[in-house]
Amino acid sequence: MAWHEAVTLGKSWDRKLDGPRFRQAFVALAARRKAWPAPADFLEHMPPRKQLALTKQYIPANAAHAQQKMAEIAASLGRRLRA
Repeated sequence: MAWHEAVTLGKSWDRKLDGPRFRQAFVALAARRKAWPAPADFLEHMPPRKQLALTKQYIPANAAHAQQKMAEIAASLGRRLRA
């Protein structure tokens, strides 16, 4: 229970994204440690989350769509949108 509290304190984990990272951390620790590691050791061995590569793909603006969304936001706030 103490391990769970230490590893989840102030963190949010996603099974799909973080499950493989948990396994990698335990495998790395098992290969190097002779005693059960502390939660801090485990967290230090967690590899970073894989992220999608950013591209420099141009996405053209749609002025009509933007104006419609701004009007919806203004309406939800009870205001009129100025032209």
